[in-house]
Order: sequence, then C-alpha cells, then structure tokens
Amino acid sequence: MGLIKTTFTLLGLAAGSYVGVSSAMAAKLTQVNRVRHEVNPKTVKLDFRNVIFTSRGGGTELSGWLIAPPCNQLEPLPITRDTSWVIMVNGDDASRSDSKTGTLGIARELHRHGFGIFMCDLRGRGDSPSTMSSSGLFEQLDVLGASDYLVSNGANRTKIGILGFSLGGSVALLAGSKHNSFGAVVSDSAFADLEMLIKTSMTGVKRIMRVCLPGMKFMAQLLHEIDIREISPARAIARTDTPVLIIHGEEDPKVPVEHARLLGRAIGASFDEIELGKESIWIVPRAGHTGAFRTEPDTYIEKLVRFYEEHLVASRNHNSSNYNSNDR
Repeated sequence: MGLIKTTFTLLGLAAGSYVGVSSAMAAKLTQVNRVRHEVNPKTVKLDFRNVIFTSRGGGTELSGWLIAPPCNQLEPLPITRDTSWVIMVNGDDASRSDSKTGTLGIARELHRHGFGIFMCDLRGRGDSPSTMSSSGLFEQLDVLGASDYLVSNGANRTKIGILGFSLGGSVALLAGSKHNSFGAVVSDSAFADLEMLIKTSMTGVKRIMRVCLPGMKFMAQLLHEIDIREISPARAIARTDTPVLIIHGEEDPKVPVEHARLLGRAIGASFDEIELGKESIWIVPRAGHTGAFRTEPDTYIEKLVRFYEEHLVASRNHNSSNYNSNDR
C-alpha cells in the first residue's frame, strides 16, 4: 500500500508540475512589455493627427497617427478613394515610433513618395489601452480595424497596403490573408509559424521543455482562447493571392532566416528567387532583427516604393466601374 500511495503521489506531482509549466508557458503568450513612444512624426517634420479607432468587431480601442499624403492638408480629413495608404504596424515590445527599426524614417520616405501613412499601436503596445497580447491571433483584428477606419472615411481598400515589423509582420500576413483586406502586404522579420518558433527557441537545457508543448497549446486554448495552430502566417498567406513582399535580415538572432524562406515558399517563390532576392523576397546580408532599413536604407525604400506603386498606385481596381460597395 505504501508503494502504491507513493506512486500515485509522484504521478500527481508530475501531473501538477506539467499543468503548471504548461499554464505558465501559455500565459507568456499573453504578456506584453509596454514601450511608450518618446517621439512622434514631428521629429521627422511630418504633420499628423492622433487617431483613436477600434479593432474589427469593436472589441479593443487602439491608438494611431494619421499622416496625410503630401498633396493634401491635414484638415479636413484627406482620405479619398484615389489616395494610396500604408498602415505601419509595430512589433512586440515596441511601439509605432520604434527607433531600433527606424519606423519614423521609413514613414518619412514613404510620405515623400506620395503615400498617406497610418502608424498604429497594436493592443497592449504604445498608447493602445489593452494590456493582453495574443501573440498575433487577435492582433490581426487590430490591423483590420485600421483598414476599416480608413475605408469608413472614404479610402479604397484596394489602395491600402500594410507594412509590419517582427510580430507586426506576422500579423500583417495573417490579416492580409483575409479576403478583400489589403491591396499589398510587406512583412519585415516575421515568423512563419508560432509553434515552430517556440519549439526551435528551446535549445540546450530548455530542450526538455518541448515535452510541455502539447500542454501549452491546450492551456492556451482553455485559459486564453488562443489557438496556436491558427498563428501560422505561412499557412494563412499560402491561401490568398494578395501581393506579398517578404524582408528579413540574414543574421536575425530572434527569428531565424529560415522563417523567411518558408514564407517565400508559401507565397510561391522558387528556391532561386529566395536565394537571389528576386521580386517577392529579400534576405538582407548583415542585417539583424528588423534591421534591414538601418542596414540598406536606400534599397529598402526603393523596394517598398516599387512594390506599393505596382500594387496600390496602379491598383487592379482603380476604375470606379470596378467599385464594389462591399469594399466599404
């Protein structure tokens, strides 16, 4: 009897430990290290308007900066169906003014080339009130809400592009895979699949924690309604014909460059195109995580402008006769 009792006690302790570790891993998916922005577009001599909008479905209030195209005035709200817009989305542990990535510098250069800019804080980041993250699952509603805001004020959805960095890049791909969501998507330093990223990060002594991955997925669903299987930008973007440009640093220590190659394959790029940086994917030598703009600023802007001009300015649905009221 003593042996049986000891065995059940040990099994109970093991099961409790497994549930505890799995729950802690699941909770980590929801944690946010909020970073407030200390500068704004005025720093790069851009006029802007503070905007409050909601995620798609109205569940979460979010903050953003609206920067009018250079040909218009900020007042009244200069959103028309002829204007091309780029929604910029921050990464994890960052805000819309992320100096490490250089988002304000990118915004200035895109604006100089005639684009309207909408810089947004994802939920729990910057000035957006919510305190809970979902590692990209619900954040895609934030990005879709930004698009809805522009459309509700007169923009043409086919002329709205998105530029996301790190987690924001993965969110951009998830949101961009939705039908009739964006005219073009640029993803910088995104992961291709969250489960893959988590698993490959467990190296050395952490490798033993891989045994808790099934428990983590179960607890994330049970406690936080986060289905990790759905946070797979590679699978999502493979199901859509939305134009996509993938950018990734070759020396990214946070999201290995293999994720960019998987995303490249998901959007139909050949192995040669991936390695040579043709058209839909650009792997940047010497660049780290979200470091492509700092490493190759001129080429970075050149590729963005060419891509957005091809798919937004020369929109496939630029004629008013093609306008569908369901777009609004």
